[in-house]
Amino acid sequence: MLLSAIAIAGCGGSSAAPPDGKALFSENCSACHSLTGVDSPKRQGGDLRAARFSRAVMLQFAREMPVRRPLSAAELRRVADYVVAVERANR
Repeated sequence: MLLSAIAIAGCGGSSAAPPDGKALFSENCSACHSLTGVDSPKRQGGDLRAARFSRAVMLQFAREMPVRRPLSAAELRRVADYVVAVERANR
């Protein structure tokens, strides 16, 4: 019985929420891109704040970027949604 309880307790998975678009951008994109509105020679990919990409174009752009680890489809959507939201908020 004790072994059953331990086994069941271990099957619940993680209760932590998945990273949001901002965190994913920070972890995976900010080495090359910024969202500050100012280009920096330290970021070879440039600033994306004024890019004015549609969500579909931003999603394709995110898919094509080299990252340390491949992002899942859901993570790519969260990054694209975050960047587009920042762009729109600054129009």
